[in-house]
Amino acid sequence: MSKELGECYVDRFALAPGLSIAYSSYTPNRDIIEESIIERRASTFSLTYGLEGLSCYRSKNCLNEDFVFSSNHTTLSTFGNSSGERLFKANQKVSQLRILIDGRFFEDYDVPFECDTEKIPTPKQHWRAKTANHTQYYINRLMALMMSSHTERPLEKKILTFNLLSEQLSLLGKNFDKEIQKPSINRLDELKLIKAKSLMIRYMSEPLTLAYIGKQVGLSESKLKSGFKAVYQISPYKMLLEIRMNKAWELLEAGNQVAQTAYAVGYQHPSNFSTAFSRFFGQAPKSLSKK
Repeated sequence: MSKELGECYVDRFALAPGLSIAYSSYTPNRDIIEESIIERRASTFSLTYGLEGLSCYRSKNCLNEDFVFSSNHTTLSTFGNSSGERLFKANQKVSQLRILIDGRFFEDYDVPFECDTEKIPTPKQHWRAKTANHTQYYINRLMALMMSSHTERPLEKKILTFNLLSEQLSLLGKNFDKEIQKPSINRLDELKLIKAKSLMIRYMSEPLTLAYIGKQVGLSESKLKSGFKAVYQISPYKMLLEIRMNKAWELLEAGNQVAQTAYAVGYQHPSNFSTAFSRFFGQAPKSLSKK
């Protein structure tokens, strides 16, 4: 990012062949759409810890999916060769810590990860969840080392990184098992599920119900639930909650009042919205609206 577009800081540290950690901090002075082209010999496993703010990645290979990265959340994604766009909002600081692993790095550790880029035609976000407190402890220690100008301490960085990686790999193994067992979805139903997600985004300010969404896209409530689990690895309710909360974050950081934001994302009572927002992000909405 050029200086004319805002502040940008990126630091990357190679821990071993195929394993690195990276810290990035962006504060653009205008909305930014940054082109991203990924060309690698092996697929990449990306573990992202959101430290501050919110950003999105939109793959040109999969236009119906946005990868969301937000503060206090951990996101696990895999990439082959792909191109897309990274989206940043004006005057909103976005800082993230990433662990980046070349797929071939896993060969010595018996990890079920596909290394061939040709077998990963589109990027995939395996999950996104709130960062656990014990995980945050390791992140804070690793960040302190990365930001220190006094010493490199590569061994301690590697130990902390392996602690974080080990925790997520156990979840990745479980996730692969679930994917193997998940029911197949025909193309027509998959298109209906994509339409259901689009409907959630478009009408998030309305009091949506599963019955209404299912009727609009032509799926029963049970098929809607099982379909979302199979395609998105998340329930329709949690998907709608995530859509509303991420939009709420954007509105609050843009200067909207808490009550105004609550109504805009489908909450009739601001107090209920504040409770949901605090539970989702780990901080009260007022902390953003006052910035």
